Amino acid sequence: MLSNYVQEDAPIETANTADRNVNMNVAVGVGVDALSLVQSAVVQVVQQAAVMMSNDTAIDAAASAAATYEVEEEVEELFLTETEFALLSHATTTVGDFDPFSEKVLTERPNFIPILEGRGGTDKDEQGHRRDTLPIANAINELETNDSRTNHTKTAVFQFLEENDGLSTHAVMSNDALKKYLKKVAHGIIVRINPGTLSTSTQKKCDDMLRELSSDAGIKILSHPDVTSSLGAKDSLVKIKSLKCGLEDTEVYYTPESFSAGFRTTIAFQPRVIKQNRGSQGEGIWIVKLKDESSYCTQYGETMVSLDTELVLMEAFDNHVEYHTVGEFIDFCIYGRLPGGSAVEWTTTSAGKYFDGGLAAGAMVVDQRFLPRIVEGEVRCLMVGSELVEIVHKKPAEGGLSATLQSGATYTKFAPDHSKFAKLVKNFKEDIPHIMDSFGMSDEPLPLLWTADYIYGETDDDLHVGEINCSCVGITQQLSFCPIVAEVAVRAIFER
Repeated sequence: MLSNYVQEDAPIETANTADRNVNMNVAVGVGVDALSLVQSAVVQVVQQAAVMMSNDTAIDAAASAAATYEVEEEVEELFLTETEFALLSHATTTVGDFDPFSEKVLTERPNFIPILEGRGGTDKDEQGHRRDTLPIANAINELETNDSRTNHTKTAVFQFLEENDGLSTHAVMSNDALKKYLKKVAHGIIVRINPGTLSTSTQKKCDDMLRELSSDAGIKILSHPDVTSSLGAKDSLVKIKSLKCGLEDTEVYYTPESFSAGFRTTIAFQPRVIKQNRGSQGEGIWIVKLKDESSYCTQYGETMVSLDTELVLMEAFDNHVEYHTVGEFIDFCIYGRLPGGSAVEWTTTSAGKYFDGGLAAGAMVVDQRFLPRIVEGEVRCLMVGSELVEIVHKKPAEGGLSATLQSGATYTKFAPDHSKFAKLVKNFKEDIPHIMDSFGMSDEPLPLLWTADYIYGETDDDLHVGEINCSCVGITQQLSFCPIVAEVAVRAIFER
């Protein structure tokens, strides 16, 4: 065993000259008798080295040891070298007694849905995993169905490593090996990478890998990066405005010209929430009202306000209030404080210029109707695919608007069939079959785990979606839903 040559506090090396001369030139491939020997030896090297040394040192040592051993064998197919296998093994967590690197998996391709995480981040437990990942994985391995296409589905957890702009050589090699492996054996992939876990460049490489596996290998991704970015984008509410959960007067502006004309029409109808696509903590998000609130028209689109119409503006960043005309506000959003805009004093710390850089730089402005009952909180629908599993009323602390637990909001949970939200549930269920069509993605399934946050309109039965979130929604506090997640994932991958 290679592990016999691991010395505490010393680099891994082989002490037997005869062993060094055994020429084991085999990659992890197909139909090789020595495969299990290579695998078990390398895995033991990785495991023991990881205990004694830092992860990076362990990877170096394991890769070096694996590269030392070669077997002269003819194989049908070579797709991972020993070094790649050693690195990938270090980024893999098996679930139960299922071995994702067994010859059976490589040759027979049994039903296999790997779970993909990003290594690191604040969402991990002491074992280095999201707290809901292994419960979901166990639920998949334990799932039993009456359909031979979906029964006995297995999983394992793989981690995409931070590459540090290509400077972390072994991370690059591990990620590249992961791509080759998934392309060969995966039927579908469950993605559980929280935004911000990986750097922008590494996340892009991961997303591009998933896109390629989907388009070239036909592997179903839950959820595809294009689904996540589209449903979670600021302009997503525009895509669903014709559904029961939407508002007909929701607009998005990608150019200054469309904003100049569109905003003058929407503000004539109802108070607005104007959101830039960039910024954080409420910067550049404005609640806009006519100073003369008796001037609103009764039908959307029937009139347009003049540029000298007076407005009352409150910025969500710090709730300060300013008074400007329609023309001044439009100029600020387009030109900011630079020459070319109107010479008006602004109290905000925002720079304006929300269209700088164009659409390629993510510049856009979303225009929504302001719903004053936001002070009563949001009603969150937690979804697993098309199944509504929980309703949560998130009520802000007295006098506040934020519905986060950190701000003192209270959360009250309701079953999906609770009579209090019967109309919401009825309308939502009618909308669900049309949501992916609204985004031009009818060939993709709904996100595996996602939420829709509703805001009260004029009545308790009149609620509208204010936000959709499908960026790695967690169920750490709702682990009882893991069997539902497993069933929906298997169904989405094998029955479509």
